[in-house]
Amino acid sequence: MTTTLNTLPSPISWPPSQFWETDGGSSSFNLRVGTPPQVARVLVSTAGQATWVVSPLGCPPGVSTSCSDVRGWLYDSDKSRTWQELGNFSLGLETNLYPSDNATYGLDSVALGSTDNNGGPNLTNQVVAAISGYEYVLGMFGLGQQPTNLSDFNQPIPSFLTSLYNQKLIPSLSWGYTAGAKYQLKGVFGSLTLGGFDAARFVPNDVSFNLATDISRDLVVGLQGIMSIESNGSTQSLLPLPYLTFIDSTIPYIYLPLDACKAFEQAFGLSWNESYGLYIVDDELHRSLKTRNPTFKFEIGQLRTGGPTVDITLPYGAFDLTYKPNFDSAPLQHFPIQRAQNDSQLTLGRVFLQEAYITTNYELGNFSVSQCKFEEPIGKDIRPIPPAKSSDALPDQPPVSDKISKRLARNQIIGIIMGSLLGFITLIALFWKLFVLPQRRRRMKISSTTALISSAPDMERTFSANREAPWAVADRRSSSNGPLDFNGKDTACIPGSQTNSMRIELPHTDRVELPEQREVTELPLPSPNVNDERLPRALLKPAPNPQWRFGICPSRDDFGRYFMQLIDMRTSQTALSTSERSSQSRTNSYLDRPLPPTPDPETPAWDRVAARQHARLELDPSSNDLHQDRFKHRPGFF
Repeated sequence: MTTTLNTLPSPISWPPSQFWETDGGSSSFNLRVGTPPQVARVLVSTAGQATWVVSPLGCPPGVSTSCSDVRGWLYDSDKSRTWQELGNFSLGLETNLYPSDNATYGLDSVALGSTDNNGGPNLTNQVVAAISGYEYVLGMFGLGQQPTNLSDFNQPIPSFLTSLYNQKLIPSLSWGYTAGAKYQLKGVFGSLTLGGFDAARFVPNDVSFNLATDISRDLVVGLQGIMSIESNGSTQSLLPLPYLTFIDSTIPYIYLPLDACKAFEQAFGLSWNESYGLYIVDDELHRSLKTRNPTFKFEIGQLRTGGPTVDITLPYGAFDLTYKPNFDSAPLQHFPIQRAQNDSQLTLGRVFLQEAYITTNYELGNFSVSQCKFEEPIGKDIRPIPPAKSSDALPDQPPVSDKISKRLARNQIIGIIMGSLLGFITLIALFWKLFVLPQRRRRMKISSTTALISSAPDMERTFSANREAPWAVADRRSSSNGPLDFNGKDTACIPGSQTNSMRIELPHTDRVELPEQREVTELPLPSPNVNDERLPRALLKPAPNPQWRFGICPSRDDFGRYFMQLIDMRTSQTALSTSERSSQSRTNSYLDRPLPPTPDPETPAWDRVAARQHARLELDPSSNDLHQDRFKHRPGFF
C-alpha cells in the first residue's frame, strides 16, 4: 500500500528538560514511567534500545541528600501498578569499555515529557531497566530499533521507536539528534526528533554513511584526520593514522588511539592522571587553553581513507568540561579524551555530538553527520522522513533522505540476492529431477541388461556336439513371440512384439565346428494328458511365456528361472518319448532273447553289476535301436 504525504503521521519532537548534565555540557530529557507516572531525567543513548532509570537502590540512605537530583530523580517500581518484573540482567552496553552493571528489568508504561501537555504518547509494556550502579550517573533512553532479548530469543520485545512506528505514531524508523552545547550563545539545549529531523539545527551536506552490520556498533565512520587550528591560523595534525570509530552518545568522552593522545599531550601540555583515569587540567593550564582557544577539526568519511568526507569543527569550549568524583565534592576541570586500549574502544561520545547533528534512517540503512548550526534565534523546522515503501519524495530533505532514499537499503539488497540465489537453485533442482535423472535411470537399466546378457556363457559351446540346446529346439517349435530366439546366429532377441524388438550382440570370438551328425528321424510327440500320472510335474504346468516389453529386461533371477523350467520340460518330454520308444523296441527285438541263467545256490553270490554287464553283451549288435548311442553314453541305464 502506498503511503501518501498527506496520510503520513507527523514526527515527534521531544522537548529537552531545562537541566544540564552535571559533568558535561549535554542536556537531558524528561520522561514518565509507571502508573501513576514517575518523572525521571535521562540522557539519550544512540546505541541502546531500552529505557534506563535509577532505582532507590542507586541512592541508599546516608549517601547524599543531593543524590536523587544529581542522578535524575528515582523510579520506584513498587509504586507502579503496571510494573511486570522480568529479572536481573546485564545492561550490555559499551562492554568493551567498562564492566557491565546489572539491572532489574521489567515491563512498564513509558511516556515522553514531564506532562501530557509538553510530552509525547504513552506506550505500555515497554522495556525498563532499574539501575543502581554508579557507572552511569543518569538513566538512558535508547534510540535503537532492534528489539530486546532477555531470557528467550524467540520472544523479542520491541523498542520504543519500533512501537511508535508499529502504532503509526511516527512516519518511519528514523530519528535526528544533537546533544546540545552549553557554551554556545546563551546555552543551546539538545534536540531529539523521532521519525524525522530538525532542519534548523544543522548545515546539510552531500555525504551519507551506511550502517555497519554489527547492530551493537552500527554508527561507524572513518576518522581520517584530526587537525588543531590556533587563533593565529597555525595548524597541527593530531591523528597519526586513520581509524574506524564508533559514534555513541552513551558515554561523554572521545576515545582515541594512544599515539593520538600523545600528540594531544605534546600540543597542549596535558598530563594523564592515573588516579582519576582522566586528563586533569589545573587552573594555570586551563587559563592558557582558554587564551589560545584552539579549534579541532574532525575529518570523517565512509572509510579510513578516500571518498567524500565531512568536517566537524569543535571549539575548545566543547572540551572544557568538569568532573565530580562524588556528589558533594568540588568539580575538577578535565580534557575529555580517553586512551583506547584497542580499536574496539575507539568512540566519539557526547563531546563530539555537541557540535554534530546525526540523522539515522534504519529503513534505508544509512545515516548522516552534519555540522550543527547556532544562530539566533534558535527555532525549529521539523520535517518527517518518509518510510522506505513510500513513493512520495519530500522536498528539501537532507542528503541522508534525498539521495540515499533512491537506493536500495542494505537489507533489501541482501534479500534480493538471497531470493535470486534460492530461485536459481530451485530451477536447477527441477531440471535435474525432470530431465537429467530419468535419462540416467533409463541408461542404467539398458546398461544392466546388456551386462547381464553379455556375461552369459556362449550358448552354442555350452552343450556337447551330440545334442542341441533344448531351448533352441523349443524356440523353433514355438511361435515367433517366444522369450528368446537365437536363429542360429550370434545374437539374441528379446521381443516385445513383431514390430519393436531389441537385438543384443553376444560375445563370440571363436566358432566351434560341430561334427557331422547322422540324420535322426523324430517321432511325433504325443499330446500330454494332464490326468496321466506318468507325466512329470513340469509337463502339467503351462509353458512360461512372459511378455517382455521393449526396453524392460528381466532380472538375472527371472532370466535363469525361465530357462531352467524350459529345460526341465524339454528333458522330461524327451525322456518320456525315449522311454516309450525303447519299450516298444525291446518288445519287438528282444522278446525271444534267452533269459540269464538262474544262479546256483552252490555258486558264489550273484553279482548284480556283473549281471547287468552280461545283459549288455547279449544285445544284438545288428539292432537298429535308435538309442544305442544313449546306452553307450549312459552306463547303468537299466
